[in-house]
Amino acid sequence: IIVVFVVSFGPGSFDKGCSGAQGPVWAAKVNGEVIPATEYEQGYSNLMRSFQAQAGEAFTRELAEQLGLSTMAINQLVERKLVVLEAKKQGLLVPEEELVTTIAGIQAFQTGGRFDAELYKQTVVAQYGSPTRFETVLREDLLHQRMMAGVRQTVKVSDAEVRQAWAAEHDRVDVAFVRFPLAAAKAEVKAPGDAEAAAFAAKEGARIEKAYQEGAARFDQPKKVKARHLLVKVAPGAPGADEVAARQKAEALAARLAKGEDFAKLAAAESQDENTRAKGGDLGFVAEGLVEKPFADAALALAKGAVSAPVRTTSGWHLIKAEEVVEAKKTPLEAVKVELAKGLLRKDRAAALARERAAAALAAAKAGRPLADLFPTEEAAKKAKRAPVKLGATVVAADTTGLFGADGAFVPKLGAVEGLAAAAMATPVGKALPTVLETAQGPAVAVVVSREKPDEAQFAAQKDAIATRLRNRRESQVQQAWLKRLRDAAKVEINKDLTAQPAAGDAG
Repeated sequence: IIVVFVVSFGPGSFDKGCSGAQGPVWAAKVNGEVIPATEYEQGYSNLMRSFQAQAGEAFTRELAEQLGLSTMAINQLVERKLVVLEAKKQGLLVPEEELVTTIAGIQAFQTGGRFDAELYKQTVVAQYGSPTRFETVLREDLLHQRMMAGVRQTVKVSDAEVRQAWAAEHDRVDVAFVRFPLAAAKAEVKAPGDAEAAAFAAKEGARIEKAYQEGAARFDQPKKVKARHLLVKVAPGAPGADEVAARQKAEALAARLAKGEDFAKLAAAESQDENTRAKGGDLGFVAEGLVEKPFADAALALAKGAVSAPVRTTSGWHLIKAEEVVEAKKTPLEAVKVELAKGLLRKDRAAALARERAAAALAAAKAGRPLADLFPTEEAAKKAKRAPVKLGATVVAADTTGLFGADGAFVPKLGAVEGLAAAAMATPVGKALPTVLETAQGPAVAVVVSREKPDEAQFAAQKDAIATRLRNRRESQVQQAWLKRLRDAAKVEINKDLTAQPAAGDAG
């Protein structure tokens, strides 16, 4: 963890790209101690790299913000600072000998398997400005690890708890089910007319208002621009000569564009944004709140096809081209009231139809009719020379969940269904669960097809693995509760001007 966090991603390694020319110097203050903006940028960059390593190019800047990476990054830094402050308060120390040994053991500072003092100095000066700054950060990392290890050591797991967890894990049930999809039912029900929808809207004003608020993204669309950009980097704290040279290069590239060069080709050849260069600088759509203000202001001021003057951010100088401009649009409630009413009315009818079909299926299952006979797959129906059961254009066929336990609400293939696991455990094999199940996709009916009980002969062989999983889960719970208590008792100030904007790679 130390090698990756401290050496690979030092404060100078991240280029946010769309922060202000003279960006905020702090991201948060924790009990009066400052977390620099560069640490927030670094933390965001680490998270972005981690997600991109797993998802590849599919993990976009927009998806990052939907998942709340900005919030994750600042919360991690605040929690780290709280832990370090608490460690110091409790008198924990990192001896000089331990610090030296840790540094000497980091592979990035070694040549031929031996610590290289000159390599060490060059590396940390480039990334942290000085060995002193690097060693301060490393010392805090070691304090953080020691403090969190101490919290984890408070967790105890008894033999009785291990046995109980083992029994719960190995007491499992498998159910056959048939689900009646709401989407398929919606396709089957009749669309309401204008008069009917107007009457519904007059009667169900609160539901209409709620649907309008929940659909704000449809009805209140901010201006957005499909943009490309070209970046000339300037390192944070770079000498004035570097600043001037970067500005002059951006202006020279702007002049080439003014003479008719293709923006995408020039970006592919000259941009220093590694994230977008291969795509000709393509950023997709940008809007206020998705990128930082200087970048957004410049992009949103452009007409379609226009190119901005050089725009300064903490990454350097950008040129921005507007490929497409979508103007802001706000649709008032009155203009969509009937449309919303039609959607809600049709949804209600679909739910009623699906519940009606599910109730009939449950009655048949309780009478002893196998779900696989009542609702065969298309292949089984074809072999039996009968038509498959359909709802709308969707074949409704029986399936099985596979074995699952009672230790959670999530059930394979059905999702999170409140009370399903407990009901399945309480129902004899071959019998239908007593009520229609409400799943996110639509009502369902289930029949228990098998039950697996714990085998006492296997407990000894599985005990240690169960104990480890139980301890890890409990350690996580204890850590989160402890961190929450620290934060609740702390004075934390977040710089929303910085963290409300996505620090989304070089492009902004």
